[in-house]
Amino acid sequence: MQTVGEAMTKDVLTVPQTATLGQVARSMRARNVGSAVVLDNSGSVTGIISERDLVESVARSRNPDVGTAESWMQRDVLMISPETAVPDAVAMMRVAGVRHLPVGTGTLLGIVSIRDLLASIV
Repeated sequence: MQTVGEAMTKDVLTVPQTATLGQVARSMRARNVGSAVVLDNSGSVTGIISERDLVESVARSRNPDVGTAESWMQRDVLMISPETAVPDAVAMMRVAGVRHLPVGTGTLLGIVSIRDLLASIV
């Protein structure tokens, strides 16, 4: 059975907490990804910001060049082990209602999206 480590993307888009929402959105568009992992000054994962978060910020009439990643990121980041089986990761995403999970055990190793997991199953 395939693992998350085999399905994940190793080149993770990361942004600092101080990045503006506009900067995050432009980086996500340039990389054609649906989320960015937010890092603090020491390089530790402190959150994740997704397309949904960006849409929510705009829907609440926030200026994308003023709001920061820190103010809109999801703070309760679920990190998944690279040894986790793909079906278990899919179940975890369904329960949590997320489409992206940072991969690692303390250190960020990659990111896995629902699209990555579905591609590994098909």
